[in-house]
Amino acid sequence: MSRRVLVLGWLVGSVVACAHAPPPPGPPPAPGAIAWPAQLDHESTPQTHQQAAIQLLTDAGTEGAMTAMTEVMLKQQLDANPAIKPYESVMRTFFQKYVSFAAIRDDLAKLYMERFTELQLRQMLAFYQTPTGRLAVKELPRVIEAGAQIGKQRVEDHLSELRDAILKHGP
Repeated sequence: MSRRVLVLGWLVGSVVACAHAPPPPGPPPAPGAIAWPAQLDHESTPQTHQQAAIQLLTDAGTEGAMTAMTEVMLKQQLDANPAIKPYESVMRTFFQKYVSFAAIRDDLAKLYMERFTELQLRQMLAFYQTPTGRLAVKELPRVIEAGAQIGKQRVEDHLSELRDAILKHGP
């Protein structure tokens, strides 16, 4: 079961990292486009900083991406281990309780607050209001899912090599 937990942790981390990548540096938006904030219009406080982080998580589609990735991971585990199929609802309830967006939202916001200023978070929010940002929100979960499938296939294709290396290494 610990391997599944590691896989879920990796998937959640991947979703969060990819779903919130800041836009590449570039020129400011054209006139009439979304305004790119160069400074805050208020004093940054821990509360406004957290609000910006939570809004970024929400606007970037983190909840949907996490739900989709959890479903992918659960399906992969059920397909790989049919014996756990009777426990699907138990596993789903467990994941909802401990690794759903609602369960870890504030922890994710804290991660963003530790790494980005409130102004940087608000600049990322501006990006997600652009057509490209909205497209990223829509497409990145699909890209991550396809990437996870590529990784899974690569491991499956070379599993015998891993087994041989483990046997050769010994305890």
